[in-house]
Amino acid sequence: MTTRTHAAEAVIKQFEGPWRDNTPVFGCCRKTIEAVVERVDLADVGAQDVTARVQALQAAAEEVLPGHLEAHRCCAGHLADVAFDLPSLLAPCEPADPAE
Repeated sequence: MTTRTHAAEAVIKQFEGPWRDNTPVFGCCRKTIEAVVERVDLADVGAQDVTARVQALQAAAEEVLPGHLEAHRCCAGHLADVAFDLPSLLAPCEPADPAE
């Protein structure tokens, strides 16, 4: 059993209700997001450029749910949203600088 990181919790929390522009978040979307963020190092992925972030999240989804993104464009779209937003979603999770 894995323990969720603070970063994973922050990402998953974004999908508790409708997406920011009232785009529906279906059960399959929540399942996909949860499966992916629990299997990747979000800090490592977040440090990459946006194309690499999208590819890393898609690869993780394909590993866990083979073929799922081809059939569920909603899930693919939400993964892309996470990839674009990941640096800002991680920002509050970064430890404070003790020197400040």
